[in-house]
Amino acid sequence: MATSSSTTAAPASASTALSEIVREHQTTQLEHRRGTEQLRRDAIRDIGDLCDAATTSLSTQLTHVLDNQREIESLSHDCAQLVQQHARSTAKWTRLVDQFNGALKELGDVRNWAQVIERDMLDVAATLELVHSSLNPQNDAADPSVSASSPPVL
Repeated sequence: MATSSSTTAAPASASTALSEIVREHQTTQLEHRRGTEQLRRDAIRDIGDLCDAATTSLSTQLTHVLDNQREIESLSHDCAQLVQQHARSTAKWTRLVDQFNGALKELGDVRNWAQVIERDMLDVAATLELVHSSLNPQNDAADPSVSASSPPVL
């Protein structure tokens, strides 16, 4: 009978050992689940912090970009106004230069006209002198004020 009690003791101790192993396994699994759950919570918290930091950084950068865009638009508007003002000023100066050129041409035309009139008057005077001298050939020799080389004074 000693053998039967030792065989029943062995299964009881084996059963106890098996129960102990199962309990240790369950305890290890529970600790592992708790550790995994803690790591998951930490990861979620860290991802949330990262998202918050990225959102804040992007928001700051976007604000800076929008401020720069507004400044560029304002400067562009000012530049466009200055270009329009310069265009008007240039057009005004162009008109003034054109008027000045027209006045210079008119002066040149008046000078040319005066020279043509002077030549015509000299021709008329010379012709009148010839006509006068052909009609009165004896008076020309006596009158030194009338000569063929100089035009008459008007």
